[in-house]
Amino acid sequence: MSTNDTVMTSRERVQAAMRRQPVDHLPLCVDTLCHGGVRFVTERLPDRFERATYYQRLGLDTGVTLESPLCSPSHNPAVTFKEWCERSPNEAYPLLYREYQTARGNLRQIVRKTDDYRGDEIVTMFSDFNVPAGRSLRYLVETEDDLDKLECLLCPLSGQALLEYREDAEQAKRFCDEHHLTLAAYQLGIGDPLIWMSGVERILEIALEEKAFLQRYVELVAAWQRQALQIALEAGAQHVVRRGIYESIDFWSPHLYEEFLLAPLQQEVALIHQAGATVDYVMLSGYMPILDAIKRSGVDMLSNLDPHAGVTDLRAIRTAIGDAVTLCGGLNNYHVLESGTEDDVRRAVHEAIAAFTPSTGCILAPSDWIGYEDHHGDNTSRIERNFRAMVDTWREATGA
Repeated sequence: MSTNDTVMTSRERVQAAMRRQPVDHLPLCVDTLCHGGVRFVTERLPDRFERATYYQRLGLDTGVTLESPLCSPSHNPAVTFKEWCERSPNEAYPLLYREYQTARGNLRQIVRKTDDYRGDEIVTMFSDFNVPAGRSLRYLVETEDDLDKLECLLCPLSGQALLEYREDAEQAKRFCDEHHLTLAAYQLGIGDPLIWMSGVERILEIALEEKAFLQRYVELVAAWQRQALQIALEAGAQHVVRRGIYESIDFWSPHLYEEFLLAPLQQEVALIHQAGATVDYVMLSGYMPILDAIKRSGVDMLSNLDPHAGVTDLRAIRTAIGDAVTLCGGLNNYHVLESGTEDDVRRAVHEAIAAFTPSTGCILAPSDWIGYEDHHGDNTSRIERNFRAMVDTWREATGA
């Protein structure tokens, strides 16, 4: 299925795919270019450079991802915090507290430590485990008065932490240049932090009934994200993986997406393109009704497309926006790559390749992390066999 007799480096192939230009073969990636990774590989090869080398030897397109340069409370001299655990006779589960002390007042989170809570005795600002209303007794941001305090927490890296980030980025850049790989940066986006900090129900209530509050909230988070983005781009990031998992219509209506989320995304895309970098927009599901808005956002790629997600049609997506947006995904992670048979995997790879033929403007990838959650006990051997089946089938079918 080669479309180009010239063998490309990984970086050249990725750049061509992002520009929807011909490639020597359909790329396959499991990390760096989109949201995800492979748990058993990460556990065995915790060093990011060794991991990138491993994937490159398999023929996958990969690189190194810089963490988002955001200031944690421990690096913020203007903020202190304390955390503790309490038991209440009125609660079935222990209550985990984290309280931030700022110059404008205190912000507190209270989370029920349910049986399925991950994080031991620690509550973090940004976690999917904070989102359900049945688990969070008190969200970090619930009223407009909380925004002044939140502004004290949301700041980019500075001082020694910033110097260390830049040194780390320079090391990663040298490695990527030497091996012709992609240096990427990870961005949290807007909708994901909003829902981590306030929950789905409260955010939608604010969106419908307190629009000025939400507009200010969005602007605050967006400005913070742009500051972090600028640091990453100045450090040499060539590609940005920008989360939009909680920005889909699984959570927002198309009207609310246009009203609150599209403009900040367009501003980020403009900054990224000014720096000569590309941007991937991560949305696991719920994108079909907003494909036109995604196209207008200017993003280079829409990733983590899952053919098992409701109302998802890879060919329809390609018809709608494939002339302007590269598509990445095509392989279900949970039902196929983690739980399926090797025959299931081979069938899924062939189906995705058929949808991504011709290969211009397409990248084959799992729809999310492989093996991130251990749903079946120790399932590593099955996942490893299926991972190998995915890679081998892709090689045979594409001539990679």
